[in-house]
Amino acid sequence: MQDTICENVSLHFKFEGRMYSIMFKRNITLLMLKARIQRKIGFVESNVQLQLSYKPLLVETVEHCELNDDEDVNVYLDSVNYEKRRCMLFVNVIPSEPQPEQVPIVPTVPTMPIVDQSSVGMNFENQHAKDGEIGPNAIVVYVGKEKAVEGDSNKEGEAESRDEGDEYTEPRPVVEPGKYIEPWDDGLDLTKLQEFPNKKALQDVVDRASFANCFSFEIVKSDKVRYVVKCPKEGCNWGLRGGRIRDTDIFSIRRHNKMHTCSRASQSSSNSKRQGTPKLVASLLHGDYPGQMETPPPKIIMDLVKTKLGVDISYSTALRGKNQAVTDLKGSPEESYKMLRCYLHMLEKVNHGTRSYVHCDENNKFMYLFIALGASIEGFKVMRKVITMDATFLKNGNKGVLKYKSQKSHG
Repeated sequence: MQDTICENVSLHFKFEGRMYSIMFKRNITLLMLKARIQRKIGFVESNVQLQLSYKPLLVETVEHCELNDDEDVNVYLDSVNYEKRRCMLFVNVIPSEPQPEQVPIVPTVPTMPIVDQSSVGMNFENQHAKDGEIGPNAIVVYVGKEKAVEGDSNKEGEAESRDEGDEYTEPRPVVEPGKYIEPWDDGLDLTKLQEFPNKKALQDVVDRASFANCFSFEIVKSDKVRYVVKCPKEGCNWGLRGGRIRDTDIFSIRRHNKMHTCSRASQSSSNSKRQGTPKLVASLLHGDYPGQMETPPPKIIMDLVKTKLGVDISYSTALRGKNQAVTDLKGSPEESYKMLRCYLHMLEKVNHGTRSYVHCDENNKFMYLFIALGASIEGFKVMRKVITMDATFLKNGNKGVLKYKSQKSHG
């Protein structure tokens, strides 16, 4: 699972004042990137073009650098700073120029040559009229929007104008946008019968993936033995079911349909209303800083959550998430106090001559603790008879004071 995540690249872009995020393989082309962005923002029109640009990581540079080919895409993906952070990608829509409407070609009516002889059914004046002259009994036909006919043969003139002057053009059919929605992956990369240490670990994986891939979910069942979620959109087939293995705390995947059949644009709008939690911040820190007690300060964590998950969090949420990540590694102070007597027992067993004493109040609540290592007790016999004492205040959640004593040797 770790190798699959390393091959993927997460990208965040801004379009019309809103943030979006996508994930794809490293070897992507410009056309594939534009197609993924169009599906993400819900564009299906073919008469629009996307313009992709970013601000390069150069000193005193404010101009935007556009992505025009595959080489520009590779340069953008490789442009990261020392914190492995990439520049924001800006997406603009450029409408294409409308094509000129085609005008039907009107066939010309061939003119009959003038003959100096009289013909049957033709007026003598019209026969010998000059070119461009119109006789008093001529039929005038107007081709176009106005179809006015003068003379006695109105019906015949209208028929001639339709047959020879105008050409009927069928109107364009109205094309409705297609209702087909392409299924898309949830990005969880889970397999059937995959195991997790407990139910909380499974919930963290689903919650983190929902933020990273911009989809929401609805909890159907959640108790000690099962965890069932589904997509809140009607008609979507996405779903996940996990169950506890008997006599253990381990949860395994029983059923998982990873493909969403709903619109991703509607999922992005609903996901933008969600808020980050300390548990989400702690899960992100465990993934980026596994097993480390020292994590970045809260301000950097705020930017990290915004870049990777597209969620705005407050300073206090980032601080609580940082503390939660440390608690998950070394445990809470309450759990540590419960193991205090076990620790003292092992300390006296390993260090011969060690003395310890725990003092509690009438309600059996902890008040004082005294520890003297066996080696220190033996050393006190040859030390000067001067004891130095000092104390310091504890800054954890339970407060308190730590006191210690020391002695110096004769040398």
